[in-house]
Amino acid sequence: MDDARDVLDHLGLMRSKLGLSTPASNKTDQRAVCKLIVQTTEANKGDRARALMLILAVVDWMASNTFWLRRVLTGRQLHANWDKIANDYAVSLIEHQRDLDAAAREQDKPRRGGRVLPPARVPDPYVAPRHVHTFCCEHVLADMKTHEDDYDHEGSVRYGQPSAWQRACMEHADELNRRDGIDIESAA
Repeated sequence: MDDARDVLDHLGLMRSKLGLSTPASNKTDQRAVCKLIVQTTEANKGDRARALMLILAVVDWMASNTFWLRRVLTGRQLHANWDKIANDYAVSLIEHQRDLDAAAREQDKPRRGGRVLPPARVPDPYVAPRHVHTFCCEHVLADMKTHEDDYDHEGSVRYGQPSAWQRACMEHADELNRRDGIDIESAA
């Protein structure tokens, strides 16, 4: 149930960062997300961590997809549309890779008259999809696991009162993002 709350908090936080409201989650939303986690874990050969990473990555990706951003406000909607959302996410990754491959091929093509085309612009590392650490990403949770019992877990990001544990994880995520050279302000 904690994983379901983390997914719902992540969905709410993503929408909040975009200035969008999110309805308060209820037990039905939590049950729907639990079912989604179980189904995704089974599809990933029992690897629950990988399933959670995929779900959180798709939620992050939805911020750039206005079609799903308009339609997925709750855990029930995420679960009900999961197959279509995950398909669109996979297609988006394929399209992005094809764009990169086409740019690389274009860079090597000769021009008429024997002149070589100028090199293709190297994509800005902040434009290409990069992992931005969040309070519930696998890297933060792995680093913080040994400290989990040191913090109070009462509170919720969704309601604007994160627990001491969530605040500590958020601070560690910010630290990892700074280490990786990710501008936290523009990533938000």
